[in-house]
Amino acid sequence: MKNSQPIRMCISCRSRQPQNSLIRLKLSGEDVVVYNSLGRSFYLCKDCVKNEKKVKGLVKRFKQDEERFIKLLKELLNNG
Repeated sequence: MKNSQPIRMCISCRSRQPQNSLIRLKLSGEDVVVYNSLGRSFYLCKDCVKNEKKVKGLVKRFKQDEERFIKLLKELLNNG
């Protein structure tokens, strides 16, 4: 029997991809942070993280400080 990988959806572009290829984040209070296995989370694909227009849309959607949010996403891309 084949082990299938969980498929998750990017909240920005709505593409479906394997869970391990997406970045998992959560909204903690008013800040977007890396998911720490507590609470609800959401996924972003690496293509959306690299797309400046989509990042600006996410900043507006989550009411985030743009510089801090972009810095977080760049750190996650480089580490992941």
